[in-house]
Amino acid sequence: MVNGKEESSVKYPKIYVITAAQAAEFESVGEDDKKEQIPTGKGEPNRAVLASLEKYCEKRGAELIILPMAGKNAGETELHPELASRKDILWKRKKKLNSNIYVSDMVVPPQNVDCTTGRGRFVARDQTLIMAHSKQRMKAFPNSNFDLPKILLGTGAITLPNYNETNHRGDAAKRDHAYGAFIVEVVDDRLFHFRNVRALANGKFIDMGLEFNKGSKQKKAGLEALVPVDLHIADTDPLVRHANYEMIEEFGPKRLVLHDLFNGHSVNHHDWGKLVTLVRDVYLEGRADLTIELKQCYEELCSLAKAMKGKEVIVVASNHNEFLDKYLEAVRLKDDPLNAYMASQLMAKMMEGEDPVEAGLRKIGKIPKNVTFLKRDEDYKVLGWQLGSHGDRGMAGGRGSMVAREFANGKSITGHSHVPEILRDTYVVGTSTYLNLPYTKGSPSAWMNSDAMLWDNGTAQLVNIIYGKWRMNEKIIIPDEKYLV
Repeated sequence: MVNGKEESSVKYPKIYVITAAQAAEFESVGEDDKKEQIPTGKGEPNRAVLASLEKYCEKRGAELIILPMAGKNAGETELHPELASRKDILWKRKKKLNSNIYVSDMVVPPQNVDCTTGRGRFVARDQTLIMAHSKQRMKAFPNSNFDLPKILLGTGAITLPNYNETNHRGDAAKRDHAYGAFIVEVVDDRLFHFRNVRALANGKFIDMGLEFNKGSKQKKAGLEALVPVDLHIADTDPLVRHANYEMIEEFGPKRLVLHDLFNGHSVNHHDWGKLVTLVRDVYLEGRADLTIELKQCYEELCSLAKAMKGKEVIVVASNHNEFLDKYLEAVRLKDDPLNAYMASQLMAKMMEGEDPVEAGLRKIGKIPKNVTFLKRDEDYKVLGWQLGSHGDRGMAGGRGSMVAREFANGKSITGHSHVPEILRDTYVVGTSTYLNLPYTKGSPSAWMNSDAMLWDNGTAQLVNIIYGKWRMNEKIIIPDEKYLV
């Protein structure tokens, strides 16, 4: 028994490729007494996408699972004839992959804008759930005070769109229809990796640096940008840091996009006036010195710039970087003799229009030539994706949210929330920190260590780092509970 449930007889490790097929539209053809039901083309398989997924399964020894879902209305339940007799159709739409992840039989109409709406309460009951849907979706939900979150996943589809395009709902659904799948690498009865693959209409998709294209031999793909988890130097989990360097080494990204480089613990306005917190968590932990924190940031920035071998390193303007701005604006240095000298120099730089974090790093040493600091009002777009927004600010001075990010940026990869998420072409990365920090203690959290990758075909992937590992070909060692998140 595992977690009170009967242990599966499945042998691990095991790889699954999970997608969905929308029911087809049929029309009646012929005389009244000899009418035949002929598929119209709506709900027909995208043969190129299906062939590429089959090639992937062949290459990796994976099991393909196709989940059936309704067509343009609940009455359309029959799949296209090419799909109906396939052995990889999971008609019952329910399967245990291990004790912590299941294929769910929840019924969500493919026309729904967000397949997770109203479904969050079910992950607490059934662990991480994968459900059939025509849009790719990932949403994390808290799971107790220290454990990894549970996830709701919408698969994406392998069939052509089948909607009533004469109404608003059907028209929007057709535009949002996404080809793709989720890859689940089950390590054992408890642990698993998962990541999305988004396929183009021509069937091509990229997973972990390899492009799959129908029956052709897979080829190496280029990584246009790696967007690691929010860094928060000095709060970084060393296992996550090591994983980030592994990805840089393996994929050789053209760009590295960094969020929350500066943690700001030495000047944190949230702690100001809290004597016990300042003594216990800042002074006694050696975290009160601004100069030391800037040195730590400088050393890590130089290390990352070196790992990138001359290719671009972009530092995105972020709210934790701006902890220093708030410290200087409030003239807190007058009550902080430890940091007054450095802060007074940075205040002058800020008055001259410079970013105080960048100015502080320049006081520590020379900034590598391949490093660029973005300003708050500066875009940075690659292949149409906005990579220059941190995600903390919404529209018209409001707070950031998934909807605000989508409206403001279109396609984007942002940070800030520490909770990885996918909503159509809006992606959010996680955090590089330990997942149980002093200021989150006692609060159920959905934080994860998740990086984003933007591939050269214009598709994006989220890759989760689980106890320091980001793919199945490495053994995962679970730390003790003090380390657990």
